[in-house]
Amino acid sequence: MGYYKIGIDVGGTNTDAVLVTQDNTILSKTKQNTTLDVSSGIKNALVEVLRLHPVEVSDIKYVMLGTTHCTNALVERKELNRVGALRLALPASKAIPTMADFPEDLKQLLGKHFYLVHGGYEYDGRVLHPLIEEEIKGYLQQMKGEVDSLAITGIFSKINNEQELQVAQWAAEVLGDDLKISCSHQVGGLGILERENAAIINASLKNVADKMTDAFIETVKSLGIDAQLFIGQNDGTLMSLEQAKDFPVLTISSGPTNSIRGAGALSNIENGIVIDVGGTTSDGGMLVNYFPRESTQAAQIGGVLTNFRMPDVVAVGIGGGTIVRFTDGNCTLGPDSVGYRLLQEGIAFGGKTLTLSDIMLAEGEVEIPNTLAIADLQQEITAFTGISYSEVVEKVKAEIQNHIEDLVDKLKTEAKDIPVIACGGGAFLLPKSISGASEVLFPEHREVANAFGASIAQVSEEAEIVINTLQQNEKEAMEQLIAKTETALLANGADKNSVSIITKESIPLAYLPNAVKLKVKLCGAFCG
Repeated sequence: MGYYKIGIDVGGTNTDAVLVTQDNTILSKTKQNTTLDVSSGIKNALVEVLRLHPVEVSDIKYVMLGTTHCTNALVERKELNRVGALRLALPASKAIPTMADFPEDLKQLLGKHFYLVHGGYEYDGRVLHPLIEEEIKGYLQQMKGEVDSLAITGIFSKINNEQELQVAQWAAEVLGDDLKISCSHQVGGLGILERENAAIINASLKNVADKMTDAFIETVKSLGIDAQLFIGQNDGTLMSLEQAKDFPVLTISSGPTNSIRGAGALSNIENGIVIDVGGTTSDGGMLVNYFPRESTQAAQIGGVLTNFRMPDVVAVGIGGGTIVRFTDGNCTLGPDSVGYRLLQEGIAFGGKTLTLSDIMLAEGEVEIPNTLAIADLQQEITAFTGISYSEVVEKVKAEIQNHIEDLVDKLKTEAKDIPVIACGGGAFLLPKSISGASEVLFPEHREVANAFGASIAQVSEEAEIVINTLQQNEKEAMEQLIAKTETALLANGADKNSVSIITKESIPLAYLPNAVKLKVKLCGAFCG
């Protein structure tokens, strides 16, 4: 007998859920309001998908969650840990102190215990400076009772992590085993400052992650569901709840990646552009081999520059609640939006604000209950703008076309036309034809592509190293890296027969003679 999966995606406005079979057929779907405590919205979505298509809860094997908990906590500066930070780098890197580019309000929240100590490696793994135990334990003593978590960052610890692990061991001895530790070699890329920032942000989110995962467990269990639970990562794959507690920063921007993965699967398109239209913005991303393209730029998270992996997503201010204005006959869209207040403020619902949803309702492009009749709405729009309805529609659609075509142009890396896939609750806003697109697809279930993307996600593992090509054979080093990464992937629960390589890169580092960075990412379906 088969089993079932439930995918959930928590957004700023809606919490979406889908119930799917083991072969990824959607049985039921729902969009519920996201609640202030988040857990209630998740529970409402779970209850509704099971009401729409009742199944034995004992047959539900997996529940996958994509959530904005960590993103919101960082942006809103809520419930963050007090963080201590050690940079293993002296005598190098003294010129730029820890957290030098952090916003002042965030720096004040995180605390004052940020120290530079001796340590680090050369790019080829040679010791830059040995650790000084007394020095490090002295700073750790100063942190007693004043930090909730610790971030440890060493120069080129991505090449050799021994010093970071040694300091983590000393920290547990001095500050206790309950201390939450974030080692940079597990989070960020090669560059030390951005990697240090990523490790500090990760450390600051540990308590948020604990509360998020505990609430997720309680919510699912309250419905009698005894399933394996997973959290979505920002590369379109999943991690266990324990991994989510250790690496909460990797859940940031998981929403767009769920949409990209889900839209690709719903349309059966392997490579193309996905545009997810919400209430405020349209988020566009590239789909490459069914996975979101990773950004090559350093990402700013909560005002902090980091170098951990992030999806390459571009946003434009086109959404269902985008406000439409006419000045001297000229049309402008947004950038502001009525967002979740659409049902109160939109003209179609008796409000006083003209939105893009009002235009599409008047055109019969979409149907929403309890709105004005089309003829009445067209008259209201004419009276509101002071120009003919046909001119309003012409100018609004031209503006949408311009904004979306600019978005597509920013995402494309080559001149040839490629497919564009529409998804999200506001997908009806997108033009049926877009310059640069070979076709524009509106797949079935597009409004819950994000939740479906969570439900079909796989487990992944990635690794990168720098080698000296005078000392190591590049091909052999790559083979060893792939084998090591596959071993870690299988340990995380992947089925050996489903393992595939998503990314395999070999990049010469111009500023380091004979140095080459090797990077691989593998994914696989869960066993079962």
